[in-house]
Amino acid sequence: MILNPAPLFAKCGCGYSVEGEGTYTDAFEADVFRQGDISNDADWEISNYSDVQKPYALDYQKYNVISNPLMGSSGKTAHGGDPRLQLVVRGPTQIGFPVSTAELITSRKDIHYGNYRASIQYTNRPGTCGSMFWVSEGGTITLPRSSPYLNLVGLEDQGPGLMLTQYQNEKQEIDAELLSYQEPRRRFQTPITSLLHGEVQSGKAEHQVSFHPSDGYNEFRFDWSSCKVSFYTDGEHVKDLTGGVPESPGRIVLNHWSNGEPNWTKDPPVTDAYMTVAYVKAYFNQTSGRSQNRGQCDTVCEVPNQIGPLKPGQDTVFLAAANSNHQHDLSSSPNGNTSTASSTDSHDSAPTSNTSATHVSPDATCGGAQSYTCLVSEMGSCCSVNGWWYVHDDP
Repeated sequence: MILNPAPLFAKCGCGYSVEGEGTYTDAFEADVFRQGDISNDADWEISNYSDVQKPYALDYQKYNVISNPLMGSSGKTAHGGDPRLQLVVRGPTQIGFPVSTAELITSRKDIHYGNYRASIQYTNRPGTCGSMFWVSEGGTITLPRSSPYLNLVGLEDQGPGLMLTQYQNEKQEIDAELLSYQEPRRRFQTPITSLLHGEVQSGKAEHQVSFHPSDGYNEFRFDWSSCKVSFYTDGEHVKDLTGGVPESPGRIVLNHWSNGEPNWTKDPPVTDAYMTVAYVKAYFNQTSGRSQNRGQCDTVCEVPNQIGPLKPGQDTVFLAAANSNHQHDLSSSPNGNTSTASSTDSHDSAPTSNTSATHVSPDATCGGAQSYTCLVSEMGSCCSVNGWWYVHDDP
C-alpha cells in the first residue's frame, strides 16, 4: 500500500543542494509508482532496436518495459499487484536468436555534472546485466599529461609545459552495473572510447555489497564532478574513480540485458528475468540553456540522502514541482510483494496483465513498428526472425 502524498511540494527556484557536492540548477525525478505508464511520458524514450553482439544479439523491445502505476487515490494499480516499473529480459532464448531485452533512456541530452540515484531491485535469475548509467555519444576528455592512456589514443607529447591534454572521443559512459550470476557485487566504470583506437578503460573497480540486490529495493547512486565520479550504495560511499572523467553532456539510461558473453553475463536466463525500479532521481547542471531555475529566487532545496535500503512506509522525497513528498510503503515483504510471495526471487514475475492492450498482437505478428507481443495471448511464446510468434516446446 502506498500512502497518500503530502499536500505540499517544494518549489526549488534557486536549485538543489547535495551535501558535500554542491548546488545544481535542474532536477529530473521519475516516481514510477505514481506517474502513469512510462510509455506515455515525454521525459523517457523506450528503446526499440537491435544490437548485434556475440554470441547473442540484443533485441530491445518496447513491450519489455512494463509500467504498473497506482491509479488515482484508490491504492489499486493498473494491472494488479504491487506498483512498479519492470525491465524484462525474456527467456529462454534459442541459439541463433536474439535475446529480448529492455532499455529506457532520458529524452534530455543536456545532463551534465550532478547527483544521480535510482532505487532498484535486481533479478535473482542468473544470466543478465542490469544498470543505471550515464552516456554521451561524443565529446572531450581531459587527461593528465602523465596518463598512460595518451599513447593509446594517439596523442603526442605536447611539451613539458602542458599539464593536461584533451582529445575528442566517440563515446563516454559512467557505469554502475550488476551481474546476476555473481555473488552480489557492483562493477564501476568510467570508460572512454577513442574514434581511432577503440575502448580505453580509464577507470574501473568492483565493490562487494553486503546484501543481495534481489532481496529488496536499494538505492544505487553516483555523483559526477569535473574531477571524479563517486559511487554510493544505500547512502554509503564505496568508491571514487578519477581516470577519464567525462566532460560532455549526455543522457541517463536504465537497461537490463544479456548477450551470453562467457566473461560477462554468461548464458541468457532460462526464464523471464525482471529488474524492478521504484524511482529515478537526478539533480544536475545542464548545458542547453533551458534551466528550470531562472531569474530571482529565494529557495534552495536540500536533497536528502537515502540511508540504508528503502523500507516499507519510509519517506521518499520528490522535490521537483511536478512531484511531492510521499511514502513508498512496500507492504509486508522485503522485496515489495505480498506476504504470500515465494522466497525464490518472487519479484521476478509480471503484473496480472504484463502489457497494455494496444501492444498485444491481433494477428500473431510480433515486434515491428507497433512492438506487438503475444506473451499474454494464445498465439505462442516466442518471436521468429520473420516476425511471427510460435509455441516454444522445449522444456
